[in-house]
Amino acid sequence: MFLAKILLVSVVIGLLIATIRHGGVPSAVDLVEGALSGLLIGLGCTLTELLSRTTRRGSILRRLPLAVLVLLRALAFSFFIVVGLTLPIWLISDVVIWDDPGFLYIFGMSVLIAALISTIIEVTRLLGSEATLSLLTGRYRQPRVEDRIVLVADLVGSTALAERIGDLRFHEFLGDVALDLAGPIETARGDVHRYVGDAVFVTWRLQQKGVANAALRCAADMHRALAKAAPRYRSDFGSAPHLRIAIHCGPLAAGEIGDWKKEIALLGDTMNTAARIEGAARDIGAKTAVSDDMATLLSDDARTSLTLCSGYAAHGKSASLTLWMIAEDHRSVTT
Repeated sequence: MFLAKILLVSVVIGLLIATIRHGGVPSAVDLVEGALSGLLIGLGCTLTELLSRTTRRGSILRRLPLAVLVLLRALAFSFFIVVGLTLPIWLISDVVIWDDPGFLYIFGMSVLIAALISTIIEVTRLLGSEATLSLLTGRYRQPRVEDRIVLVADLVGSTALAERIGDLRFHEFLGDVALDLAGPIETARGDVHRYVGDAVFVTWRLQQKGVANAALRCAADMHRALAKAAPRYRSDFGSAPHLRIAIHCGPLAAGEIGDWKKEIALLGDTMNTAARIEGAARDIGAKTAVSDDMATLLSDDARTSLTLCSGYAAHGKSASLTLWMIAEDHRSVTT
């Protein structure tokens, strides 16, 4: 579905460019050429990005410096842009566009645009999509209160593993775990707020439709992703990762913090309580624990996977927490 949307947008952009190039009155042939150009460029660039995102720890690309990755992606994008601009015209109109004196200009502009796009992609990966957009638009220049869902996923037994395999190998281990968790988080449209040691904090703004069920599915998919990859982890590191997850919701103060190095900070009792619930999950032996506030947001189908726990007296909280455990199989969770 994601690829189909990208290709549709690419075709529309190709049609718009064809319309502009021909003074607003393109022929049917011009529109076909424009649509094919957009399709080829969109398909090539999207596949390049998908391949680079699924590259695992041992591959050559993961070992390259950031500047080299940006350059390689820019060259790949440039190739598909040039092919997309030239191939449809050559096949349909039998016009060899590279004999055009302006072709070198087109190629140069393609390289510059591709390099800019590649740089934006890497910056977005570094900061996160929400943080990048928010910093550019100034959304959190002044702190504001937002209602969010917070998911905390913590590795179980990571301290002992780090002592056994050493810091560098443990860093590689965490890198692989982060890669395996990226898919479930992206599918659920969550935003990675930050990595803290061996834990990851993921959030959703409550204004988004269906985010409560999406957060619950995300937790389930995280467990399944690591279970599926367990043989690889045992082979590479001698141990398979397991998660303990807590999900809570409520108001948070969101705003920019820092000067030379900025980030979007999320502060408040909701974040602290989510961390307390993760500790509670450990004490009650739950793979996933959900707060009562979060449970009320779930659909009836999703709530069937909940099991009520007795009140939990969390450290630093004046009132006990009403928690729900999640069954190991979350496949009953629907949109």
